[in-house]
Amino acid sequence: MDAIKNIHKGWFILILITLCNLAALGFARFSFGAILPFMKNGLGLNYQQTGFLAFSIFLGYLIAVLVAGHFVLIFKAKKVIVFSLFLVSTGMVLTASADSFYIAFIGCFIIGVASGGIYVPSLGLLGQWFTNKSKGMAMGIAMAGSGSGMVFSGVTVPILIAQTGTNGWRISWYILAILVLIIAVTTLLFLKNKPEDLGLKAISRGQDSILIQELRNANLDTNVYRNKTMWHLGLIYSTYGLSYLVFTTFLVDYLIADVGFTNSAAGTFFAIAGITSIISGLIWGSLSDRFGRLVTLMIVFFIQSILLLTFSLSSNSTLILLTTALYGITLWAVPTIINAGVSDYIHPKFTTIGMGFVTVFLGIGQLVSPAIIGYLIEYSNSYFTAFLFSSIIALLGALGCIRLLLNSRKRSEQSGVEIPLKSIDA
Repeated sequence: MDAIKNIHKGWFILILITLCNLAALGFARFSFGAILPFMKNGLGLNYQQTGFLAFSIFLGYLIAVLVAGHFVLIFKAKKVIVFSLFLVSTGMVLTASADSFYIAFIGCFIIGVASGGIYVPSLGLLGQWFTNKSKGMAMGIAMAGSGSGMVFSGVTVPILIAQTGTNGWRISWYILAILVLIIAVTTLLFLKNKPEDLGLKAISRGQDSILIQELRNANLDTNVYRNKTMWHLGLIYSTYGLSYLVFTTFLVDYLIADVGFTNSAAGTFFAIAGITSIISGLIWGSLSDRFGRLVTLMIVFFIQSILLLTFSLSSNSTLILLTTALYGITLWAVPTIINAGVSDYIHPKFTTIGMGFVTVFLGIGQLVSPAIIGYLIEYSNSYFTAFLFSSIIALLGALGCIRLLLNSRKRSEQSGVEIPLKSIDA
């Protein structure tokens, strides 16, 4: 018991934030990819309509991240997160009850708004509880919630479909709504906005002392919208939004429609992607703490580009399994590194606004991606062009990282100021 009492409460907050991320992304967003094929058949939708359902989620998400940071300044992060958790549960119930495309569109839109209202404020809280050298690691752990949701839906949805038939997708949404409701109540009871509320300091690691962190914070920018690096980061983030959705949203349908997998086999592959993705944020976030945000981010984009190209060129089940597992290992690397990078440049008080700002670019990418992918699938009658398009966009993300890295080092040389170790420019 004494050992438990000696554990910094920040670690328990990290567990809560991971659960919030599980609700916002794992359940609200990425379970959609596992449910979508069966929802499509149950409602009699075509590919264009399913693309618009994905569009509605990302439209709601985009609207939420635009204003989430400002709501946090007014109401504090906990209130925004708890309200959004209850809202996402409501959206899931509405989606489960839908008997037409239009009701499903509204339900998915509510899910999107609520997921953005959870995601940005919850990751912003990590900037209060962890100092810079620990931030990438902490955000990586929080991103494990996304992969856990993929595992859950990849395993349970095919089972529910087999047991209950065409209504299995509805039951899946109802189950997710109940689980989110439980997370909402837990968050309401135990989440704290900052360590000072408990008389504590942020968790630091190694040389990253609280004093060093406070001195660094004093020199950080407080104007998100005039910071050129934030704009550049946002543009890089948009390439992730454009490229990764073909994997998280359409993987199950691709495996069933193009490769000829059974529902169960496709769900298993989706779950495998979720399992490997659980550690992706931790691995790449920790590497970015050590080697620098942009170098690590560039490597991730190059790997993802190659893997997406492999999907477009091969239908071999063994190779697809390997590619799926490897892509899962990189899946949450980009949001982990980008959000940790925002904290390197923006004062903690405005970190949530900064995260919301760059996430707008992600949201725009996610908003247009389903429509583009749906069109490419309809036009070519296969997923070949969709994966090829996504591979090229991921490559552009890597090139954007190189450009920002070179610009940052050039500015550092001209100013004669050494680039801070472990910062995004490292």
